[in-house]
Amino acid sequence: MKEPKWTSYEYADRLLREISLTVKQPPCHRMPSMLLIGKSNNGKTMILERALKAHPPITDIEAESNNVPVIFITMPPRPDLRRFYSMMLKRLGALFKESAATSVLEIQTLTLCESLGLRSIIIDEFHNVARCSVRSQHEFLNMLRFLSNELRISFVAAGIDSAARVIASDPQLASRFRPYSLPLWKDGEEYRKLLYMIESLIPLPEPSFLYKNEEIAQMILTVGEGNLGDMIDFLKEATYIAFDDGSPSLTVAHFRDTGFVPKSVQAARLRDLAKQSHG
Repeated sequence: MKEPKWTSYEYADRLLREISLTVKQPPCHRMPSMLLIGKSNNGKTMILERALKAHPPITDIEAESNNVPVIFITMPPRPDLRRFYSMMLKRLGALFKESAATSVLEIQTLTLCESLGLRSIIIDEFHNVARCSVRSQHEFLNMLRFLSNELRISFVAAGIDSAARVIASDPQLASRFRPYSLPLWKDGEEYRKLLYMIESLIPLPEPSFLYKNEEIAQMILTVGEGNLGDMIDFLKEATYIAFDDGSPSLTVAHFRDTGFVPKSVQAARLRDLAKQSHG
């Protein structure tokens, strides 16, 4: 239960197909890219990690080096060009001097990407670029456009709403990014299918029929506020309680006993505490 598990659902499968098509795009002058926008903890990172696993490095005994079609980078807070190139080189398994000039890291990165056949860079937490100064943001976006043009590679970026504003600030780059949104969940056929899929991963001896238990289905949706990660966390806590009391399946009481607090309530409590401390 503590290990992260992939839960397939229709929209995620569609996004994975789109990412695969983007990675396999033949080289062209203006390489298409993707931007995935969604609330924190709503499944973006798991989709990106799933896409990475679908395009693993390829070992060719006869070739001088392996083929690495995709690398995954989590954008650090306040990223800069040197740090980004260093992270790319680390993901590509290169030896390099971190004290080297940015231009040296850039040339080494370009040379290695070409030799390894890199086709796409997946970038998580892209909204961290918004924390930089306007000048640094422009430098970073120019670098992405340069890499795309020089290497004929695509990008698959993900983040919260501010990531879209960063991309939109560069019209040339924005025209290459197709935006996709991961909305919060609402009740309906797809949500009930999701509950059915999630329950198949719960190791209890008897079925709980979450997808057709109206009270439980609505409780998960309401307490989790439609956020996939929060709904799953809520489910996990209820399942731990069921394990402890030896129940064969999940009941309404297990969910009520969790004391799970919605994120909006947590945020409100933190704001109140902050006001009290300043008061």
